[in-house]
Amino acid sequence: MEEEEERRGRGARFIVDSMLGSLAKWLRLMGYDTLYSRTYSDWQILRIAKSSGRIIVTRDRWLHSKARKMGLKSIYIESLSTQERLAELAAKARVDLTLDPGRSRCPLCNGELKPVDKEAVRDRVPEATYSVVDKFYVCTRCGKVYWEGAHWRNMRKTLEEAIKLSRLRKS
Repeated sequence: MEEEEERRGRGARFIVDSMLGSLAKWLRLMGYDTLYSRTYSDWQILRIAKSSGRIIVTRDRWLHSKARKMGLKSIYIESLSTQERLAELAAKARVDLTLDPGRSRCPLCNGELKPVDKEAVRDRVPEATYSVVDKFYVCTRCGKVYWEGAHWRNMRKTLEEAIKLSRLRKS
């Protein structure tokens, strides 16, 4: 399993600069260990990437250039739309553009999500949701509860578009 994760790029760990917060959330939702803070300075990002072997994802040309000069892995994102950015990451870092709530990380804090017994979240989710959803996940770090709702269909549509764009990039 670990070998398969590595082959599909899931073993990659990222640190994302302040210009790409939305992309950091997407990476986390797709199951990638992704550090992000709006307060990280460029020098902090470089230090963290160097000490932890993370790939820098940035729209900052100076940061990208400095990282490369330091021998660090860095991906400069040129695209503007979410779908294009995801397609670009798929091409440049072999990011697997699929959603699996059992593999996802918390989009807020990067904690791992673990399945939880439905009864354990009864008082923590809307009653209407509780009555129609059977699978819930809880962040092991911040405790936030997640489930596959209508928003997951929208996210999957975004990823489907990104997959189409990434195929166009390859041809």
